[in-house]
Amino acid sequence: MIFSSFQYLLFLPVAVFLYWRSRGHWRTLVVVLTSYFFYMSWMPVYGLLLFAITLFNWLLGLSLGQAKASQNQIACKLLLLLGLFANVGALCYYKYANFALQNLTKLARTAGGALPQSDYQAWLTQCNLPFLEIILPLGISFFVFEFVHYLVDVYKGDKAATNFLDFAAFAAFFPSQIAGPIKRYQDFLVKLAAPERLSRPVFYEGISLIMQGLFKKVALADNIATIIAAPYASSVPVSFVDGWLATIGFTIQIYCDFSGYTDMGRGSALLLGIRLPENFNLPLIAPNLTLFWRRWHISLSSWLRDYIYIPLGGSRGAKWLNYRNLFLTMAIGGLWHGASWHYVVWGVAHGLGLIAHRLWCALLDKTGINQTISASKSITVVTTVVSALITFVFVAVAFSIFRAPDTSHAIVILQSLINVRNQDFTMLVPLLKSGIVPVSFAYMTFWLLSDYLLKHRTVIDPLIKSDNLVQFKQPVRLASWIAACILMVASRPMETVPFLYFQF
Repeated sequence: MIFSSFQYLLFLPVAVFLYWRSRGHWRTLVVVLTSYFFYMSWMPVYGLLLFAITLFNWLLGLSLGQAKASQNQIACKLLLLLGLFANVGALCYYKYANFALQNLTKLARTAGGALPQSDYQAWLTQCNLPFLEIILPLGISFFVFEFVHYLVDVYKGDKAATNFLDFAAFAAFFPSQIAGPIKRYQDFLVKLAAPERLSRPVFYEGISLIMQGLFKKVALADNIATIIAAPYASSVPVSFVDGWLATIGFTIQIYCDFSGYTDMGRGSALLLGIRLPENFNLPLIAPNLTLFWRRWHISLSSWLRDYIYIPLGGSRGAKWLNYRNLFLTMAIGGLWHGASWHYVVWGVAHGLGLIAHRLWCALLDKTGINQTISASKSITVVTTVVSALITFVFVAVAFSIFRAPDTSHAIVILQSLINVRNQDFTMLVPLLKSGIVPVSFAYMTFWLLSDYLLKHRTVIDPLIKSDNLVQFKQPVRLASWIAACILMVASRPMETVPFLYFQF
């Protein structure tokens, strides 16, 4: 059951109805049961895994809280290390065990080929470690990160969860269960205990988010995915135009796919009176790479900063240590996305890009160019637009590495971006026939305009009488939902495409 499926559109109203018809602990129980039903609809056995790891972290949190209260620092550190080892160990087993075995096999064969002939050398060259039959549990990366959040916060002094039902609801909450955004327990507990009343504005906001997410996923991301599949599957470079269309297309696809999931998750949670943190803030028009990472997958970026970058030393110490910390954080972030070297290369590229941005900013400050740019509004606008274009190109090229099935295909797609001799424009006609361009234009016109009006309502509201504004808003929302449904049905692919971040 995925957010864009018909089953979910039947499941959500039932879950919302049962939730608001309950009170107190019964309401929390409804959250837990509906969340487990949602999770186990894919593979029931992994519901037991989720329960086991939730119970383990709850008991460990209680023990950690007691050790903290008794000021037993050694016990606190040992319990925290146990929790980190167990959670990260579970993640590594399910996500990286076969990756490690595969690379150890290659390393052993390479080492064997460099040794003199012997029985040991023959054994190494014929080494073939077994492949484990492991299916990655959905969302394990995200709920493991939330457990790490929780244990570290308790270690720092936050109150441990005493009610297992509350903690189970936090761990299994279905709107954010599979792909985030990553929550903090203390914030979630407050919202769970006192959810927002399902007033008309809250209902409209939740439904609008769900409709926007559905539109991004079904009408845009899924259709783009079918058009760009061929260049990324090719073992030889495609034309310059096809390469760039595929590169830009995937950048738009992954944004629409992932931000669409977040929109639908946040909208679903809002119908339950719970506001999840915003995860995207127009990242593709960020004027530099640092701002891109503050706007893209915000909850993950914050987690990487708090639990990898800062523990490594952050910006403290010499500049080269700061750059090292940036590099390692992004490389680890790349590996987190998948057990393959091309994800590491993607992370390394962003690490180097962030270092280059800091060096560039330091140079501009040193030469006084920043002050000159700031003094002129026209120059500021031009430099901002140019910077945003450069940032988008860098992000798109890096995403082409991310999208490739493996490192060899990543090299092929990168070669396509400079393959000016090949003039075969095979993607242009399917792109124009697909209707993506007018559908995208419709999205840009309505949804982004709506966002702009919402963010600037303090300027617009005084220009319209409040009574007229209230009468105006409801028909516009109704018309927008009907238009979005028509466009989604008209442009829906023949088969449902899973959300991209389910594999991470």
